[in-house]
Amino acid sequence: MGEAIFVGTIIPLFFLAIILKGEQRLLILFFTWGLIAFAISLTLNNALVRHFQINTQQLSTTWAPIIEEFTKALPLGYFLFKSEKKIPIVYFGIAAGIGFSIQENYVYLLGHMHESGSPVPFIITRSVTTCLIHGTTTGIVGFGLSIARQLNGIIWPLLFGLYTVAVTIHALYNLYIYSSYQSIGLFMPLFLYLIGFAVLNIKEDKGREKD
Repeated sequence: MGEAIFVGTIIPLFFLAIILKGEQRLLILFFTWGLIAFAISLTLNNALVRHFQINTQQLSTTWAPIIEEFTKALPLGYFLFKSEKKIPIVYFGIAAGIGFSIQENYVYLLGHMHESGSPVPFIITRSVTTCLIHGTTTGIVGFGLSIARQLNGIIWPLLFGLYTVAVTIHALYNLYIYSSYQSIGLFMPLFLYLIGFAVLNIKEDKGREKD
C-alpha cells in the first residue's frame, strides 16, 4: 500500500511540474524530490536496522538524522551552478523537507490504521511537529547556501556546518520525543518555524528597502 501511495502521489506531481514554468516548476520538483528522498532514506535506515541490529529509537538519534538530512538537501547543490544570486533557496529546501514529511506521514498513518480511535489527532500532531522539523532543517541549509552565494564566501565549510546544525536539531528532536521531555520535542518544531518565519520576513523587508 505504501508503494501505491508513493506512485499515486508522485506521478500527478510530475504532470503538474510539466505545465508549470520557472521557479514554480522548480518548487514542485523539489517538493517531489522530498518524497523520493524519504523512499531512499527509508531503504537505507531499514538496511542499518537489519545489519547492525539496532532498534528504531537508537536509529532515530544516530544514523537516521544524518541520512535524512543529506538526502533531503542533496538537490540544493543545483544552486551552486546558478549565477543568479537572489534565488530564494531557503524555500526550495523547505519544499523538499515538507515533501519528505508528507510521505513519512503516509507510512506512519498506514502503520496506525488498525489501532482503535481516529488517526486524525495523530496526523495533526505529526503535521505540526515532524513536518515542521523536516521543513525547517532543510530550510536552514538552503538559507546558509543563499547567504554564502551572496557574500561570495567559502561555501563548502559553511554548508557542512549548517548540515551539522540540521542533523543536530533533528537528532535532538527525536531524542526529546522518545524521552520524558516529550513536551519540549512537541513545541520545538513550531518554535523554530516561527523564528525562521520572522528571520525570512526581516530579510525580505531589508531586500525591498535596498531595491
